[in-house]
Amino acid sequence: MPDFSSKSLKIKTVSSLEKVLPTPGLDAPEFSHGSCLIGERFSYQIAYMGDSDFHCAARMDIKINSDIADRITVYNVECVPVTMAAYQDEFDNGYITRGNAIIPDILTKNDGTIAASATHRRSVWIAVETDGAPCGRHSIEISFHDGEKECARSEFELNIIDACLPKQELIFTQWFHCDCISSYYGLAPLSQQHWEYIEKFVKMAADNGVNMLLTPIFTPALDTKVDAERPTVQLIDIEYDGGKYVFGFDKLGRWLEMCRKHDIEYLEMAHLYSQWGAEHTPKIVVRENGCNIKKFGWHTDSVSDEYKEFLSQMLPALTEFLRRHWDPDKVYFHISDEPHKECIEHYGRLYHFVKPYLSDFKLMDALSNYDIYEKGYVDTPVSATRAIDDFIGHGVDNVWAYYCCGEGKYNLSNRFIAMPSFRNRIIGTQLYKYDIVGFLQWGYNFYYSQYSTKLINPYICNDAEGGFPAGDAFSVYPGMEGPEPSLRLFVFYEGLCDMRALKYLETLVGADKVRALIDKYGEITFRDYPPNAEYILNLRREVNSMIEEHIMKNRFTEEHHD
Repeated sequence: MPDFSSKSLKIKTVSSLEKVLPTPGLDAPEFSHGSCLIGERFSYQIAYMGDSDFHCAARMDIKINSDIADRITVYNVECVPVTMAAYQDEFDNGYITRGNAIIPDILTKNDGTIAASATHRRSVWIAVETDGAPCGRHSIEISFHDGEKECARSEFELNIIDACLPKQELIFTQWFHCDCISSYYGLAPLSQQHWEYIEKFVKMAADNGVNMLLTPIFTPALDTKVDAERPTVQLIDIEYDGGKYVFGFDKLGRWLEMCRKHDIEYLEMAHLYSQWGAEHTPKIVVRENGCNIKKFGWHTDSVSDEYKEFLSQMLPALTEFLRRHWDPDKVYFHISDEPHKECIEHYGRLYHFVKPYLSDFKLMDALSNYDIYEKGYVDTPVSATRAIDDFIGHGVDNVWAYYCCGEGKYNLSNRFIAMPSFRNRIIGTQLYKYDIVGFLQWGYNFYYSQYSTKLINPYICNDAEGGFPAGDAFSVYPGMEGPEPSLRLFVFYEGLCDMRALKYLETLVGADKVRALIDKYGEITFRDYPPNAEYILNLRREVNSMIEEHIMKNRFTEEHHD
């Protein structure tokens, strides 16, 4: 057996905005203290690497010494292979690399040990849940032991400010793919076990800021090859007899109860028409003459009399059910995803057909063309961040933002695996500054190849078999017992917490002073911002410091007034 008794561990405490690559060098600054508000998750990392005496990996124990140890979770940061970092025809130098690489992304629960090696650097992720935690300064000591010997120790001070992070006002949806859960785990769609896994994935989404859930009243007509189909995950039971449809909403009712349980406030109904032009209908299964048949789908024209008749019966029944079980003001419908300018008038006809049935509800769609909104065909425009300046410039006051594979250039914020984490987290500050109402991203857990032609293993394929830049299609991994977070999921949530902290500060000093603070080192837009982690970390320190100062000043005034 090798003798580890003389071995030492080289460690460095760094912020959550560093991606600790498995290479010897680490230029990131030391990160030894931080602050947060009550109710947010605060994260940092400890990078580690064995010295030259490590001829093979050495297993070491991790020990936590802190008065808030019960609120601390340690994750291993695991690397994934990236073979498609970005579209190669789009120039953007804001990537860690644009070539093949091994990059950290998966967060797996730590079992109390690490495997340290001299061949590559790794890190552990320290997550502190502060909801209900005592305010004040807390020392967090994380030590690494080889038997009785302490090999290294990280010391961190976290100041939990005596102020609660306000409720998230932003409506945030990251499209939830129930069929991918069914396919990956080999579960019958909407079986009891499938529901159990769905709920685990919903909980993790809600714990990380998602408060609107894509609801598959039909199997979503998204990223599906023409004339192909995805597994059926339809929450509405439908029977057809003699020209009349009968609808059953038991499964949808179960979905709503699950949403309530996990504090999902908003519902997003699956699209009523197909993607890429709204020329066809979603796949809709109907029971007819004792058999389940695919009554609508790619074979059905979107303006066919048959589908119009179906919608004229289905929409009143569905909306009546929703009015009885949910706040209509918090239910959104879709017509078709990303309509293009060539189909504006066709899209408009569909809007005018369905809108009378949905007078109490909002219609939203992801689009990049202001003309569609200007014509009155979308109640709630969801603009790509590359085109959002058109909506902001026209003074649209209910604009949402989204990004997907197309927002990998112009320095736009995104969460691709090969991007540095500051480019992920900056979105929170941008959303706050421009008072964006909602945010949409299409891939919470999409585990198929592009166009849903086959199931992939996301642990080794993270680009939908070359369809999208690595990481665009999902933010959580399908672990054996349920979802495992990516560090990108946690970092985006930190951006949402930044946004909420800025909102809190606004109540104390006013919006003008907060925006001036944001633009202190140059104007922040969706395309321009300081390309480094220090800007975000320093901004958040100043925000927290100003909040703490106001709280202490108010407390002092109240005490002396009494």
